[in-house]
Amino acid sequence: MNDQQFDDLKQFIATTVGQTEARLEQRIEGVENRLERLDRKMDDGFAGISEVVETINTRLDDQDKHDKEIERQLTTLKTRTA
Repeated sequence: MNDQQFDDLKQFIATTVGQTEARLEQRIEGVENRLERLDRKMDDGFAGISEVVETINTRLDDQDKHDKEIERQLTTLKTRTA
């Protein structure tokens, strides 16, 4: 192999490696973008779940107050009828 052929081979290898790196960088960037979108969707989903949990807790608190009021009224009625 003469110097010209050796230089051509080095250039071919450098070009091939460079092209492969560029393709890998594009794929990695695509994966990163998809992960970012997924992360945002998960954040939105968790925010939605938090809202639902808060609503349920509020309704349970309201129901608990209502139950206590009914219990108080029943106690008052029992006292009157006794």
